[in-house]
Amino acid sequence: MLIGAIDGGGTKVLTAVMTETGAIVARRQDAVPTADVPAYFKRCAELLEACAQEAGVTVQALDGVGMNIPGMVTPDGHVLGSPSAGWGTFHARPLLADMLALPSERLFFENDINACALAEQRFGNAGDDFVWITISTGNGGAVVANGRLVRGSGGCAGEFGHVKVEYDAPYPCGCGGRGCLEAHASGVAIARRAVEAGLPADTDAKRCEELARQGNATAQAVYAQTGVYLGRALAVAANLLNPAQAFIGGGASKALDLMLPTIQQTLLKEAIPQCQALRVTPTSLGYEAALLGAASVCLEGLSKSGAGV
Repeated sequence: MLIGAIDGGGTKVLTAVMTETGAIVARRQDAVPTADVPAYFKRCAELLEACAQEAGVTVQALDGVGMNIPGMVTPDGHVLGSPSAGWGTFHARPLLADMLALPSERLFFENDINACALAEQRFGNAGDDFVWITISTGNGGAVVANGRLVRGSGGCAGEFGHVKVEYDAPYPCGCGGRGCLEAHASGVAIARRAVEAGLPADTDAKRCEELARQGNATAQAVYAQTGVYLGRALAVAANLLNPAQAFIGGGASKALDLMLPTIQQTLLKEAIPQCQALRVTPTSLGYEAALLGAASVCLEGLSKSGAGV
């Protein structure tokens, strides 16, 4: 079995042709702006077609294609909005089906972090009760309870990025609210707070991490405060859901060790004692978590349709 995987991010797209075991046969990556939705999906299709060509097949020969959406989406591809990508509502399934010349029933969609959670179940060592949070362009989240992904009544469950974590000096968020986790603990927010704290104007989250590891006290304070914000969001999750584990992914999660002390301190302060035993660890899937997520979305969709493993 060969499947297509499209990890549609807020600033970049990864595509791959993969096997049902998660082995990558061919892979492509490119920076793709989200401002022009049709152009974004066209580039996704082009990258997947290049992967298929490298794998020696056509896209039409693939058993199915799974795609992550950086926002709220239903399994049949109705995008409900994405603050980080700047998207409103549209139907992705016919758009991608037309560009790939594939029957729409072989295309499957999921929120990008929901997809990561599915991959953690299928390819990782996740149990039955956990949350998954990314620290990337934005802050996405997913909830697995009693072994099942929680989607909610409208498909919008798990939006940790819009849990309120700052009330004294709340920063505006792309969702229209203020004080959201995404406005204070995303990679973009880390960079903004680093510059506001006095670091050079070109400092991004990665550079802030480098400076912190070199002993820069300002950079260390930025990551310590980011840990407080993440701890507040995780305390909400702990009290509401009592998960056993929180997996952290995304590019900025490489600095998780810099944030863990204040994450744990905040959990002890804000979670009730009975729910404080929450293990916070990096994803076991590494950089490919979201790509494996897109594969998991496809495999789950094929299984439900009776066509997959």
